[in-house]
Amino acid sequence: MSDTTPPGGATPPPPPGYGPASYGSAPGQGVDVVEAFKWGWKKFTENVSPILLAILGYVVAIAVVVVIWYVILAAVFLKTSDDIVIHDDGTVSMGSGPNFLAVLFVGALTTLVAVLLVSIMQAGFVQGALRLARGEALTPDAFFKFKNLPGVVLTSLLVAILTAVGCALFYLPGIAAALFLQFTLYYAIDRGLGPVDAVKASFELVKNNLATAGLTFLGLIVANAVGSLACGIGALVALPVGLLAQAYVYRRLTHEPVAA
Repeated sequence: MSDTTPPGGATPPPPPGYGPASYGSAPGQGVDVVEAFKWGWKKFTENVSPILLAILGYVVAIAVVVVIWYVILAAVFLKTSDDIVIHDDGTVSMGSGPNFLAVLFVGALTTLVAVLLVSIMQAGFVQGALRLARGEALTPDAFFKFKNLPGVVLTSLLVAILTAVGCALFYLPGIAAALFLQFTLYYAIDRGLGPVDAVKASFELVKNNLATAGLTFLGLIVANAVGSLACGIGALVALPVGLLAQAYVYRRLTHEPVAA
């Protein structure tokens, strides 16, 4: 056998290491989705008071803002006339109601505001779930204080638009969009990515871990469906538990530790 040691007895240096890890994990490194939901339930029961108080706070705030917004828009655009007009031929006509296009306009603006507020609520609970996954205390500001609120809102709107466009194309593309973009907000909040980069990162993560991401997505659908059966009250549990489970899967797939 020939001696492969170079002159001088020096050992050749090891090959250079790989570059920095990408946002998506390598294929085939699955996560126990059942364990994710068990962890989500555990963290929910340990922090039930601040979570439910945050839900109540958001729901009340959203309802108040939407009602005030609608009243203002209605006063401006949905004016009606109560005048009674007697025509020369003896016929009588009552005042006219609001224009149909005005009704649509007010409805669209009200819906837009509601979507914006709900997106902020979702982002708040994603942020809270990430804090618990990192082992941080769930302080009151966990759900309401953001480092980059405009970026988070734009990210939520981009996901909503892509999903809505997909649903308009015979619905199935919308389901696919929701599946592949399910971790977008986590990237935006956890790593501070912009809307487009967060969308790309979520797509890559799901693509590389399709089975795990698919089971997580299915679990969220089942949890929300079960939660809606109890007159919507179950959603108070299903929503936070689902987001906590999603945070668990996100952290595991991106090779980050999850607090016990």
